[in-house]
Amino acid sequence: QPTLCQQRLGLTLAIFEPLPSIVGAEQCGAEDAVKLSAVITATNRRIAIEPPATLRCSMAEAVIHWVNDDLVPAAIALGSPLAGIANFASYECRGRNRVVGAKMSEHGRANALDVRALKLADGRMVELTDAHVSKDIREIVKANTCARFTTVLGPGSDGYHENHIHVDLAERRGGYRLCQWAVRSPNDQIPLPRERPPEAPPRAEAEAPP
Repeated sequence: QPTLCQQRLGLTLAIFEPLPSIVGAEQCGAEDAVKLSAVITATNRRIAIEPPATLRCSMAEAVIHWVNDDLVPAAIALGSPLAGIANFASYECRGRNRVVGAKMSEHGRANALDVRALKLADGRMVELTDAHVSKDIREIVKANTCARFTTVLGPGSDGYHENHIHVDLAERRGGYRLCQWAVRSPNDQIPLPRERPPEAPPRAEAEAPP
């Protein structure tokens, strides 16, 4: 039987596949997981998640509302309806920033999503980290995103998130939230990222976030 969360996903017109419990190494895994393939908007537009994202149902539900309430209007403001979301990473059993021995990533709990870009109906791929995209629109998206998720990481956060946005629903004591996303302009002088620790993999292998 579908869970209550999965029933809500059906009512919000998401295209998804219920998954069996995920059991991974060490602390990895998730109950009530789904594979989210698309969001159907109120105007019956299909917003594809490419590739489909494996997420715990509560995280998928948050993503669905994010797409409908925040990203669809942002795309319209950019001049074309939203057609898809470029999914950089969802469930993956690993430590933060792929550092061996690091604390478990929320990706290992199917509780995080990385977004590389928005695909618009006119064929454009708009990266939310692109300084040449309207700063006003990106500021609005940032504010809405940080109000919705408990963790938001982007450019300027730690050197691992310069080309994508990481969102998750990590639970912290006292309801603490983390919003680190520098919305830059083309002429901003970008500081060099902090030095990587010796145990960190090369940048080409470790673009994925916590």
